[in-house]
Amino acid sequence: MAIRTFPWQLDMGAAANSQYRVNKTQFGDGYAQHSSFGINNKTKNWSGTKTGDLETVIKPIEAFLDDHAGVKPFLWTDPHGSTKQYTCAGASTPQRKGNFWQITLNFEQFMSV
Repeated sequence: MAIRTFPWQLDMGAAANSQYRVNKTQFGDGYAQHSSFGINNKTKNWSGTKTGDLETVIKPIEAFLDDHAGVKPFLWTDPHGSTKQYTCAGASTPQRKGNFWQITLNFEQFMSV
């Protein structure tokens, strides 16, 4: 099965969180040794929201996430224009006004072998 693409753009204000995986060995004399953990030691995760009509915007996004169940990666183009694989393990969906809702998403960069 081909990897699907998350086609929705997040609202303004999406935030990137870069993390470096590092091994650190602390020695008794106060010195520490740091080394990279793996060949892809940097990940960039994103959080953001999408606001819109419940039936035409929010429910299709929820269906897309349900199909991926938090474990199957999908392609998404971030606000910087870079397309990578991500997973999304959950979402929060508060009502804003009437049939206007907002879904909050946390995309975790996916790397496979």
